[in-house]
Amino acid sequence: MANKKNPKDIKVAQSAPAVKPEKQQAESKGYLWSMSYAPSINEDIHWFQMIPMIIFGAITIMLVHMYSYTRPMSQFYWSGGSDSQSDFFSHCKLVCIMICACLAIAFMGYRFVTQSFAIKKSFVYIPMAVYSAFVIISYALSDYKEFAWWGYVDRFEGTASLLAYMLMLFMVINYVNTEKNVKWLLYPIFISSTILGILGITQAADHDFFRTALGQKLITPNILTESGQMLNELIDDAASRGEQILSFTFQDRQIYQTVYNINYVSFYLTLLIPIVGLLFIRSIERIKEDAKWKPLVWGALFALLLFNLIGAASSGGFFGMAVVVLLAFIVLNKKILRWWKPVIVLLLITACIGAITVERWTAELGGLFRGLTTEVSAADEVIDEHHLDYFDTDGYNIHIGMDGQTFDIVVPENGGGVYCADAAGNEMTLIPTDQAGRYTFADPAFTNCTFTLAMDQNNSIYAIFSADNNEHDWNFKLTENGAYYLNGLGALVDLDPIPAIGFKNNPEFGSGRGYIWSRTFPMMKETTLIGHGADTYCIYFPHNDYVGKYNSGTFTRAIDIIVDKPHCMYMGAWVGTGGISVLALLALYFYYIVQSVGIYIRKDFRDMSFMDIAGIGVALGVTGFVFTGLVDDSTVSVMPLFYTMLGMGIAINIWQKKHSEVEA
Repeated sequence: MANKKNPKDIKVAQSAPAVKPEKQQAESKGYLWSMSYAPSINEDIHWFQMIPMIIFGAITIMLVHMYSYTRPMSQFYWSGGSDSQSDFFSHCKLVCIMICACLAIAFMGYRFVTQSFAIKKSFVYIPMAVYSAFVIISYALSDYKEFAWWGYVDRFEGTASLLAYMLMLFMVINYVNTEKNVKWLLYPIFISSTILGILGITQAADHDFFRTALGQKLITPNILTESGQMLNELIDDAASRGEQILSFTFQDRQIYQTVYNINYVSFYLTLLIPIVGLLFIRSIERIKEDAKWKPLVWGALFALLLFNLIGAASSGGFFGMAVVVLLAFIVLNKKILRWWKPVIVLLLITACIGAITVERWTAELGGLFRGLTTEVSAADEVIDEHHLDYFDTDGYNIHIGMDGQTFDIVVPENGGGVYCADAAGNEMTLIPTDQAGRYTFADPAFTNCTFTLAMDQNNSIYAIFSADNNEHDWNFKLTENGAYYLNGLGALVDLDPIPAIGFKNNPEFGSGRGYIWSRTFPMMKETTLIGHGADTYCIYFPHNDYVGKYNSGTFTRAIDIIVDKPHCMYMGAWVGTGGISVLALLALYFYYIVQSVGIYIRKDFRDMSFMDIAGIGVALGVTGFVFTGLVDDSTVSVMPLFYTMLGMGIAINIWQKKHSEVEA
């Protein structure tokens, strides 16, 4: 029997504006836009279509292989002058990222041609588009386009990589529809993290796989060497003598896995440990329904990842995990008490791992505490009584700032003798020492300072100043064009006072981050809108700040060190792609985090569904990663995994919202 309709309803229906079938279909499926054969938003995407994302998220991080190349580095006085470079950890990952991006374009193009392409509704496309636009604009206006496109040496995170990140993020958001799709991404990531975790154990045990003959062969091309032997033969010969062909930066059982730096190990593990811990809790809570071996697997993986995070001895990872725990208490609150049994097991695992690695984390946290509380630079242990403020090579004269006072080393243009003059221009009295040509100052304000005139074998004249009982000599070459500082690489450098903001009393904070950030803040003023080009931070850092490095404590003994990254991914992005791009990234990240908190704080998690646990686990990991980014750098080693997890989290939230609407 047909239902009778109210005439008012009929009138409303007749007066409603016409909706195009394609748009109506998209809205009903939860899409922003979709084509006629687009699958339902709750329909599985075939595993084959997920191959680019699986490679991007799980395989990229594992790649290590030697690559030789040239870059125009000789133009930079601080680089050492060689254009020939070699890389093990980053270039191969860049190649993989670009392959994934090309596959993504091909796969999405196929869906477009077959009328099955669709775009889900989400706010995140706006900050993604703004960020991408400013990445491109910064590249277009960059003075160093080769570096801005491919990235700086050993890093390879230029415009090409950043745009590939956004493309892959877009793909993950729109291809992950169901629990099955989430598992197709997560499980390969867990497998790769297990392999990397085992590699980390070999490094912690001082049996680094990469130091073995097989490991060295796997990461180097078997090329013909200058000796006439193949490289593999040289590796075998060296191994028979108990030696290694390759030299390794990280010694003393440090865990660097395949991500180049111990900081990056803890950086990416903040993404994975929360979800693995929650999957362990789920396996215990569902022990009657699920396989009995699952708690053992998740518990073992949790312990493995935690060992690598703590063993890497990076305080950035500890900071990220502290944020994760805090957010977990906020979102899960009383639910944690319901899971007290598995939570206690996780705490016991954490305590055991902490006991095994006690020497590493206590030393790291002790250094962090000293960096936070110490107001006097360790350089003061070297410098006796005096504090150098700056050198300023101004034509033929050398202006010296010390202890808040200024004086000059004057080189008369008329060929007269070199002398020292106080701030009023009066010649300062010098007293000869036992060393020929070396003088001390008669003025008691400059105790332990010395001045020397010297000549090399080419009859070049040098003015040498020391403020610390000759602990460190500052050599200035007097040329026809003026006075220049002679750095440790043999380059002549014009010195100027370097602007700095903050960390004056504790430049050693965060293993030298205080010094680096204090010099980065002034750099950021120039790139509030548009950056210098992606990954060009190193080119614009004031490497001629030799006095600042000397005073930093951290770099006192290595003032020629190259600062190629700020140890803060937001500062690096601000200088490279501009302040607006960073605000767009923050909008993307925090929109997802706030959305996730809103979704999961209302759930009771009684049924412990996989999508609920995966959703909150990914959200916690992404949050920890975003905050760890305050003290760690963006890199091709970890960002593919991050954007895979972020895209998955956004897709899960879309799934959650759709299911909530259906239930309502």
